[in-house]
Amino acid sequence: MDWDGNELLLSDILGTEDDTVNRGIESEVEKELLLREIENLEPRERRIMKMRFGLDGGGEMTQKQVADVLGISQSYISRLEKRILQSIRRNLEKIC
Repeated sequence: MDWDGNELLLSDILGTEDDTVNRGIESEVEKELLLREIENLEPRERRIMKMRFGLDGGGEMTQKQVADVLGISQSYISRLEKRILQSIRRNLEKIC
């Protein structure tokens, strides 16, 4: 309670930045854009990204684990992942 008898919230005491509320909304929009970009990938690339980052409801997998599942080398997964991420980043920069 403050001096006037009004109930205080923790945010009243600690203070908040002006855009704290908007930050959550922006984060959700960015996540949605990213997921859309992943869905637009070729099936193999989409599968790699979903396994690597746990986007299909499963846990995140290491590059080695993904390579073992797909029967290819870890270094090839690393190169593919780098190329896929660069492509996604470029596409998102065009949008934003």
